[in-house]
Amino acid sequence: MKADRPVPGRLRSWLLCAAPYVAVCGLLALALFGSESTICGFANVTGVPCPGCGMTRAMGELLRGNVAAAHRQHPLVWLLFAELLAAGTFWGLHCAGWIRWRNRRWVAPLLGLTAVLLIVVWIVRLANGTAPTV
Repeated sequence: MKADRPVPGRLRSWLLCAAPYVAVCGLLALALFGSESTICGFANVTGVPCPGCGMTRAMGELLRGNVAAAHRQHPLVWLLFAELLAAGTFWGLHCAGWIRWRNRRWVAPLLGLTAVLLIVVWIVRLANGTAPTV
């Protein structure tokens, strides 16, 4: 295969479909086998946990079956887990050509609501001292 030849369309589509799953697998591997130190740039710079701090560890705990520990790491772990599962499923089905994802009007409001919830939970956790240590 020549170096200047572009990646065929079908292969490119499959690579684009696989990219989110590869990223999630990498984060989950880090959550399952990683250390307790944080990978959060915000926390490393400011010394304050960000709104999503603890989510990777919470996902790891959830995958290990430690539901209470997952909830302690981040209370919104269930919401984000459900959103990731739904988004990954829709993305995979769309990339495979099995569905056409035409109506995306609900995606932006859902992401906005999730962001607001993350910030509200972050403020509450900072105020009552339940935010993860950095």
